[in-house]
Amino acid sequence: MTFIDLVTVGAFFVLAMLVFLIGDFVAGGRRTARKLAGVKDDLTGLLSEPGKKASTFVQTMAAVVPQLSSEVDVIRRNLMRAGYYGTHALQEYLATRNTLVIACICGTLAFATLADPGSHMPRTILIAGAVATACGYGLPRMLLAVQAKSRVDRIQTGLPDALDIITMCLTGGLPLRDALQRVADEIKFSNRDVAIEFEIIRRHADADTMANALRHFAGRIDTPDINALSTLVSQTHRMGSHIATAVCDYADSVRRTRRQRAEEEASKTSIRMLFPVLLCLAPPIYILLMGPPVLQLRNFVIKEHQPGGALEPDVPGMAATRPTSRQNNRQPTVGQP
Repeated sequence: MTFIDLVTVGAFFVLAMLVFLIGDFVAGGRRTARKLAGVKDDLTGLLSEPGKKASTFVQTMAAVVPQLSSEVDVIRRNLMRAGYYGTHALQEYLATRNTLVIACICGTLAFATLADPGSHMPRTILIAGAVATACGYGLPRMLLAVQAKSRVDRIQTGLPDALDIITMCLTGGLPLRDALQRVADEIKFSNRDVAIEFEIIRRHADADTMANALRHFAGRIDTPDINALSTLVSQTHRMGSHIATAVCDYADSVRRTRRQRAEEEASKTSIRMLFPVLLCLAPPIYILLMGPPVLQLRNFVIKEHQPGGALEPDVPGMAATRPTSRQNNRQPTVGQP
């Protein structure tokens, strides 16, 4: 294929992509993208820059690949758990993923067109392109789920210590909002995720109530420990009891629960180690114990199958000519020839 053919194919794919993007934008790509980002949490704009809008390309690419509403909700929840609180975080994620998918499809078609039709290269390129497209569609979601789980684990690990500091601040006479701000400033270097969440809670409490702020916090993280904390603080405010004692008791209960989970995982280790022992350690032990006897039995069988051995096979025609041991050992008597 000449250079002119390569330029023609490349120009065709570029023009087709541009026409597709423009047509999708004119047909309602912006409206679909806004619908995807229409349901959002009340706090998603707190940490983003005011007045910042998503670009036209991002809005259009976010609506290229159809997406179920249930999958969009799962992605939005994982984005919030991973700490992506921007107003256009969902659109940027969908645009990035869809760009990878379209790039893989276009690259696969281009290389399959340029390959020799008489060889197996077009089929191989199509298979590799299908695998790359599937990876481009699934890997971003897997990475997002891993980031969300890792951040939630970090928050759960640092939450008891942060609650202890809050208890000391409340005991010293500070209100809960000021205590949250003080703790967020103190732990922003040791546990940045908890500091960010406390700052969001404080800002939301300034605009609304502390109960609603904690309820949104529980909805963002979506773990049993955080849900219990939100319920505890809401009931404490409602009943008018001292919140410092309740927070201190809750921190102790979180530590105790985490220790119990660690003990549970440790007790499961013996069962989990059974399979590696059977698959990895048992065969070498069997080889060491059974190897020498098997080798001795092999040598014995080889030796006794040789001529004159106890296991020598009987060959037809040789039994009559071969003298027996009784005939060989019989002594001649007197008078016999």
